[in-house]
Amino acid sequence: MLQFLIDSKRLLSADEKQRNRDVFISAYNDNERVKSTFDEVNASRKVWWILPDYGYSTDEYPAGPHLVDSLPENEAELVVEGLRRSGLADPDIKSVCVDITGFLHPHILLLLKYFKANPVEELEFIYTEPGHYSRKVETRFSLTETVSVRQVAGFEGLHNPEMDHDVVVVGIGYDHSLIGQVIANKESARVVQLHCFPSLSADMYQESILRLDRVSAVSTQHAVDLNFFATANDPYVTAAVLDEAVSLLNSKQRISNLYLSPLSTKPQVLGFGLYYLSRLEGRAASMIYPFTERYSRETSTGVGKGWVYPIVFS
Repeated sequence: MLQFLIDSKRLLSADEKQRNRDVFISAYNDNERVKSTFDEVNASRKVWWILPDYGYSTDEYPAGPHLVDSLPENEAELVVEGLRRSGLADPDIKSVCVDITGFLHPHILLLLKYFKANPVEELEFIYTEPGHYSRKVETRFSLTETVSVRQVAGFEGLHNPEMDHDVVVVGIGYDHSLIGQVIANKESARVVQLHCFPSLSADMYQESILRLDRVSAVSTQHAVDLNFFATANDPYVTAAVLDEAVSLLNSKQRISNLYLSPLSTKPQVLGFGLYYLSRLEGRAASMIYPFTERYSRETSTGVGKGWVYPIVFS
């Protein structure tokens, strides 16, 4: 049993939003579900982070007393600096809530790693689902074509020079070009796909599969050994499925190097991070991600369900 599975998700109800936290942190973008959650959640200190990846100018900043801007580009430096400037060094801070809806995938992983090393009494991550993605199957999350596939800072792992049974586990999302870049980068590795099912909505699963078809030019050169499925909005289930998948592969033949690439929903990214930090630190396992310079400020319309994910490291 994974250590963090003692907790489970719960609905971000009106009562949950009104429960006071010491600090609430969110990454600003133009999505309605990010802005409305920031307005509705109650906290003694509410902080907007202005991520460099969205390219906001100062005259586009939101109003508010607590803004953290001019953050470093490097994901690890960004998270450490952002949390410091959000007041996390204050020893009186007991409860922290982070809305991961506007954060980028590497930032979510680094936030988890930070709080594992620097625990607070009560840590919650929240996520608000979209009503729909704005352009359906054509929705773009990354805006620049230049992509650098590399390890996420702090999730590099060890490297085994024997690479005869390398495995890459890819969380399948919408951005087919990024998926293709990751698979191409690990051309000698066996490919395992983790799909969002059930998805956030029925149409989103269909749309992600349509996008995945566009990777065929790359994926035909790589055998997909296994397909696994985990619900799109439950990081605890995602972590458990990853544990099952890796255990199954290892039982057949020992994995030489394991690469995890979470390209699906942000709750699934949270699950990838929980699994890595619980099982893989200090092993021949890395988290890899296709980094690009700019990301879409607005990708969705409407506001769906919100979820609370309590995190306890033990």
